[in-house]
Amino acid sequence: MGAWGWGVSALRVLIVDDQPMVRQGLSLLLELLPGVVVAGQAANGQEALDVARHFAADVVLMDVRMPVMDGAQATRAFHARGGPPVILMTTFDEPEDMVAGLQAGASGYLFKNVDIHELHDAMRRVRAGERVIHPRVAQAVADAEAVDAAPGVTLQAPLTAREQAILGALSAGASNKQIAQRLGISDGTVKTHLSNLFFKLGAANRTEAVYRARQLRLLP
Repeated sequence: MGAWGWGVSALRVLIVDDQPMVRQGLSLLLELLPGVVVAGQAANGQEALDVARHFAADVVLMDVRMPVMDGAQATRAFHARGGPPVILMTTFDEPEDMVAGLQAGASGYLFKNVDIHELHDAMRRVRAGERVIHPRVAQAVADAEAVDAAPGVTLQAPLTAREQAILGALSAGASNKQIAQRLGISDGTVKTHLSNLFFKLGAANRTEAVYRARQLRLLP
């Protein structure tokens, strides 16, 4: 057994999430799976690194956004030190998080609403050396890389106050219907504003629009 205490029989999992209920709920579900043992839990990336030195783990299930040390930072540390493979898990559809996590060396990137049996399969696959990336994550990363490969991002025309409001709603993951209700306008008007917004940002879709807006510092 090495410095990280890797297991060789049962699939031993370290759960890392800043929400206790998420950790406890996931732990209960994983313990129901055949051959799976929850080796430990941690509330942030730094705590995960400390726990992993004392408890055997074959796979780390890591939240993306946490205090002290986030998922990407912790993944980079695990990867650099030869630790177990990391599957990042999130509820956020943010290309920047996805790119950062995969560049940090994550072996998997999934959404938290994943079916428990799909998660079981993903854990076994990453332990075997494979990479498991949700299709939506793969597409978002491809879109982001296409933006980075394109000529410098520029704004075709200033955004109106309404377009700024819609852009903010987009970054929060709001649907067209939710935006319409929030702003008191029709779905058709939202679509018109989105079309203008995409043109001004040189974007092909919502994900790319948010990514370009962040590059232009139009969003935090």
